[in-house]
Amino acid sequence: MLDPKAAGISDAEWAAATGSCFALHVARVIDETHDARSLVLEVPPELATRFRYRAGQFLSFKVPHAGKVLTRSYSLSSSPDCDGEHKITVKRVDEGRVSHWMNDHVKAGDLLLVTPPAGLFVLNDKRRRIVLFAGGSGITPVISLIKTALATGDRGLELVYANRDARSIIFESEIEALRSGSRGRLRVIHSLDDRDGFLDVDRVKHLVVDASDADFYLCGPGPFMDTIERALAALHVPSEQVHIERFVSPSDPDEVVREATMAVSDEGAPATITIVLDGVSHEVPYRPGERVLEAARRAGLDPPFSCEEGYCSCCMAKLARGRVKMAANDCLTPDLLAEGWVLTCQSECMSQHVRIEYPD
Repeated sequence: MLDPKAAGISDAEWAAATGSCFALHVARVIDETHDARSLVLEVPPELATRFRYRAGQFLSFKVPHAGKVLTRSYSLSSSPDCDGEHKITVKRVDEGRVSHWMNDHVKAGDLLLVTPPAGLFVLNDKRRRIVLFAGGSGITPVISLIKTALATGDRGLELVYANRDARSIIFESEIEALRSGSRGRLRVIHSLDDRDGFLDVDRVKHLVVDASDADFYLCGPGPFMDTIERALAALHVPSEQVHIERFVSPSDPDEVVREATMAVSDEGAPATITIVLDGVSHEVPYRPGERVLEAARRAGLDPPFSCEEGYCSCCMAKLARGRVKMAANDCLTPDLLAEGWVLTCQSECMSQHVRIEYPD
């Protein structure tokens, strides 16, 4: 159970950190492998609209630990088109604080604090084949995409799934059931390090057939993703056909994080910025060099955020006025950028007047 006081967090700190969360019960726990388990969450009818999601999206969780409120994001491995439930899957990470807690202590009936679904790693409406590369726990959003694609269209799919060994394969039986029931639409290739060696650029290039007529979906740890991206670049796959959900371990090994620069001005940083959150306008003090998200939180606001690395899109908001510079962006498409969307965790204000509007 969540116990902020035992973690050294005051009621006020806990309330400020979790104001945008909803308490959901764990309906059941499923042991997937020796180091991964799934949690099925109960979403009550009154929250059904808030927790409506698209295949490939994720949920973020707030967990008290050692005087801090940790935020962790986990992809939904269920599909809104096939499964009548919200299921996340968590793989244990070495020294990972939250992943260990999720695997060792969470049980059916527990309450978890969760923010609504977010993320842009979703299927497009093109007619091209779908080629998916997953590494380790990167299968979690990928299997959601596969289930939805099989249920809602007729596109062909190819999955390349890399793991250390056979016992590390998450959803092995479910993947086989999807393949055997797809009438030839889903092709599956398992790449095991102990059997096949590490997946390298040459092998990826060999596996990709007719790259011009496919959309590529990639999810997994950093080195795996770098390999796939280098291979696709060597095959001259257009960037608009490559969709990425990056699982990276920054300063905290358990942190799962999911760059486009806007015009820069020499006007200097503003003293205050306008932030519209939940329909209410706030004049927020701004310090030169800080990110919009930092300013909002320092002012006591509770804007949505998760990875703080420019990957997950949870903090995206509309730049209604002014100029910002984004340090990183690995999720906003050119179309979204053209519409004025920015990542507040990466946006530094570069003009005297800045107005940021969060979606309702």
